[in-house]
Amino acid sequence: IFGDKRTKGTLIIDKGGRIVANGTEAEPIVMTSNQEEGVRDRGDWGGLVILGRANCNQPDPSVEGITPAVTFGTLNSTQFDDESSGSLRYVRVEFAGIELTPNNETNSITMGGVGRGTVMEYCMVSFGGDDGFEWFGGTINGKYLVSFCTWDDDFDVDFGWSGNVQYGLAVRYPSFADQSQSNGFECDNGPNDNDVQPYTTGVFSNITIIGPIKTGTSTGNANYAHAIDLRRRTAVSIFNSVFAGFPRGIRMNQ
Repeated sequence: IFGDKRTKGTLIIDKGGRIVANGTEAEPIVMTSNQEEGVRDRGDWGGLVILGRANCNQPDPSVEGITPAVTFGTLNSTQFDDESSGSLRYVRVEFAGIELTPNNETNSITMGGVGRGTVMEYCMVSFGGDDGFEWFGGTINGKYLVSFCTWDDDFDVDFGWSGNVQYGLAVRYPSFADQSQSNGFECDNGPNDNDVQPYTTGVFSNITIIGPIKTGTSTGNANYAHAIDLRRRTAVSIFNSVFAGFPRGIRMNQ
């Protein structure tokens, strides 16, 4: 699948829709830029956006950067938590994630209110123009997720996401980082860290985050910040994981 650079093409699976993209280890499904090989760059297109109706802590939130607005999730309700938006296995998303309007960006893979009936396994994002994987609420789980050489955060959770991710890897490139500060994990509860429920209580297990510092203290880019950035009222859990190569390990962000 090729994302068009001129029109900032974005693949959106709206509420009630399903995507079935099941590649194999030998023949993965690749979503990439429509530019020629050798000139493709991060932010060439808008990436993959999957939307559902599972539990969120915001009323009718909309996807950043998409006009006209498309909303997702159901406020503080478990009615659609088992909903399926399809399955993705052995899928790679490249050169995606872009500022579509000021201060509004899509990510390589954006998930908004996606239910746990959705399957996401053996998925990789690379050379993204914003975050690698971002969950806005929902209950979707994931296994074997790889974020390589992205621009901003590798794993970003917001809006009361409560799924489980097992076996993840992130590898950073020293020169590429976002002016907003780039982290391995960025974990929020809601806009401006609002005290709203359900809280972001997702669980990550068996994750390896390799930051930009190989030796010494130089990151190569001063915008690198934390391996883990935990913001107010987030309640995520991270188990059995390894973090290396960031200027700072963990921030309890008050």
